[in-house]
Amino acid sequence: MHRQTSNHDKTIRKIENREMSMSTLEMFSPDIARDYGRKMLEIETRGNGDQLNALERVAREVGMKPRALRRLINGETMPTLTVFGRLRLGYLNLCERRIKRLQHDLEVEKGRFGSDPFADIDGRISALAEEVRRAKEATKRG
Repeated sequence: MHRQTSNHDKTIRKIENREMSMSTLEMFSPDIARDYGRKMLEIETRGNGDQLNALERVAREVGMKPRALRRLINGETMPTLTVFGRLRLGYLNLCERRIKRLQHDLEVEKGRFGSDPFADIDGRISALAEEVRRAKEATKRG
């Protein structure tokens, strides 16, 4: 059986340009994965004594066990690419839920005070929602 080693440069040229490849590699970092986990845990925590419950909610969202997520956040383990993708997607889902809540609050305020004072804010929120949607699609494509 003859084994062939891959030539990384040829692969990059065939599939994509080198700049895209480098940015993809730089995007995956254990520190970024830890930051996603920490931010999600911070957002989900509802007060003192709720960290364990928040850890369970975040772990369920990203498809991990709470202990594994805690170890990842504390730097005891290194994330795989799959775990990184799940953390990123979970973080984007959380952002999307917060944007929807903000849009709902804005609609309530529009009903109370009219839509004129909130036109600029509504446009910004819609642009942010679109940006998160595109980031989710890019993450799902992989």
